[in-house]
Amino acid sequence: MTNQEPVVTEEFIGLKQIVRIIRRRRKIVIAIVALALVSALGYLRTTLPIYEAVSVVRIQQTTPPLVLQPLLPQQQQPQSMDLKTAARLVTTRLTIREAVQILKQKNKKDRVMERLVRMDNIKNIPDDLAVEVILSSLQVKTIEPDLVEIHAVHSDPKVAAMIANSVAIAVTQRSLREAQKDAMQERLYIQQSLRKLEKQLKEIEEEIAQEKKRLGIVDLPEEIKTLLETIRNYESDHKNAQSQLEAATAQINRLRQQMKQVRPIVAVDVELLKEDPVFKQMSEQLATLEVERARLLALFTPEHPEVQQVEERIKALRQALTKQARQLTIKDREVLPNPAYQLLVQQLMTTEADRFAAEARLRALDKFLPELRKRFKALPDSQLRLGELTRKAQATEQVFTNLLLRLEEARIREVTRVGSSIIADLATVPQRPVFPRRSFILAFALFLGVALAVFVALVVDKLSETVTSAEEVKEILDVPVLASIPKVRDLSTMNILDLMASRRLFAEGIRSLRANIEFLRRNKPLKVFLITSMTPAEGKTSIATSLAIAWAQAGYNTILVDFDLPRPYIHKVLNLSTEKGLTDFLIGSVGTDGIIQETSLKFLKVITAGSNLTNIILNNRQIEQILNNLRERAEIIIIDSAPIAGVSDTALLIPRVDGVIAIVALGEVTRPMLRELREQVRLAEGNLIGVVLNKVTPEHGSYYYYYYRYYHRYYSQ
Repeated sequence: MTNQEPVVTEEFIGLKQIVRIIRRRRKIVIAIVALALVSALGYLRTTLPIYEAVSVVRIQQTTPPLVLQPLLPQQQQPQSMDLKTAARLVTTRLTIREAVQILKQKNKKDRVMERLVRMDNIKNIPDDLAVEVILSSLQVKTIEPDLVEIHAVHSDPKVAAMIANSVAIAVTQRSLREAQKDAMQERLYIQQSLRKLEKQLKEIEEEIAQEKKRLGIVDLPEEIKTLLETIRNYESDHKNAQSQLEAATAQINRLRQQMKQVRPIVAVDVELLKEDPVFKQMSEQLATLEVERARLLALFTPEHPEVQQVEERIKALRQALTKQARQLTIKDREVLPNPAYQLLVQQLMTTEADRFAAEARLRALDKFLPELRKRFKALPDSQLRLGELTRKAQATEQVFTNLLLRLEEARIREVTRVGSSIIADLATVPQRPVFPRRSFILAFALFLGVALAVFVALVVDKLSETVTSAEEVKEILDVPVLASIPKVRDLSTMNILDLMASRRLFAEGIRSLRANIEFLRRNKPLKVFLITSMTPAEGKTSIATSLAIAWAQAGYNTILVDFDLPRPYIHKVLNLSTEKGLTDFLIGSVGTDGIIQETSLKFLKVITAGSNLTNIILNNRQIEQILNNLRERAEIIIIDSAPIAGVSDTALLIPRVDGVIAIVALGEVTRPMLRELREQVRLAEGNLIGVVLNKVTPEHGSYYYYYYRYYHRYYSQ
């Protein structure tokens, strides 16, 4: 065992010990730091602070509509606004007047206008006065390429934020009104087109019904329906291929424009792709496969194995075509070693390969579509008329469905449409003034408060000897904490057996204690345990009784012995008789079997203190005899002894048990008491195997307390 001097010295030198002291005295630390900060804040309140709030507006580049461009009449797009113009518009009186109206909407609740002009008891504040106040508090900064910062200063931080935000909202509302006009026109045009298509669709359906009635049929033959479906699929593929070709062509033009800006030494000639024999051969193979695919689709569905096989071959050939385009080098030309330029070249080659693939598909479809249309035209006149009407109805219905989807898109755009300017960031209420330098003052006050608080905590902890944490207990006793038992209100009025049969925190703590002792028994033959403490009322009897019940519940033959002869209490906890007990054995009036009492638990037996409690003096022979007898009758023996301080009985028991478990109630014992307990066990040559923290509360900051709380909450759900 280490002596007392090193332990005390380490407490005040080790960094870990200082941190633990701060945690134990956190209330003092928090109070002193708070006092320092409050003092600094009181000083700062003598000076009128000025707060600054910043909102950010982004100027958007004008872009054409994303969809429905072919349906709408061509309109001249407005030019984008430059930053200088946008900054000037922010500070115009029209914008500020609109911001004043926004502030007035919050006037009743927050009295914004009175706080704005710093005048109380004024019912109607002129708008011109508010406009002048806002203009005097505004400063606009531009940030390339498209940001405008709106700075608003005021002595009231909330008003400063409201000014910056209201001006930003006013700017965006003005541009939004302009933009929403175009979105509304788009929606109205689609709605008008839908009404026309709906009318056309009804007329076509009426014609189909009349034609079927005239021909006396219910529907077209399956062969004709299959032909119509094939024609429609081919025409849809043709449109998709045409769109891919147009997209690839547009991408090629954009890439060429970008390559011109890079100014390469040698221009890239895409025609070299067509001259490359490998690329040319692969392009011809792709065209042949596309023709084969179109032929198979005329006979089978897309899920047919032959169609799927051709699709896989086309996919593999396209990948090889793209790879060949990227690897193709330009002979007899010098290429500028510019990574950006070379990346553009690769993109251009890949896009050219996509364009060639789209052209191959178009050629294949152009070969089969005329034949299918010719077959359709060769139908009898009666079926031809009905087939044309059916095709027309399908096409009209598809356009109608697409327009319905685009109408929803147009409605969403109308609601979410933004103008040339949008709010990039709203101002928040500033927490620190820009004048005076509050950060420096508060930081210095915080540093000074923390330093003073740590010093006071160390001094107070030095002067106080009360143990309040598990770390202190482990350091002084130099043994592990076997368990931490939460404090239970009115434990004395509870039935201990019912309590241990529950999932309450106390019971879980005892079960955890038993499990930890079981771990210790794997290395050492531990059978007899002495439960003691330094002072009365630390809860050792409750812990000893509950631990014995826990062992019995686990199926171990357990005997609980009440060796606390000055103040026996186990018979009251378990409601047992004291007619025959330990003292009766000690005076020789009864044998060992005569003092063992049965309980409601199968594996739990108890020896109470007995009835003859006066003039009993223990000796080593009697203790050896009773313990040897009990070892033969039980697997686990739990002894509840008197407090170790001032009672010699416990000192006699310590060397004759396998392990001593100390019960410590945090906040009720001092460091000298724990050092005395450690010394008493050492002098008696006992085996102190661990300590149990009892009556633990959240104030003690024990990890075990929060663990049990979590465990209990988990199993109670």
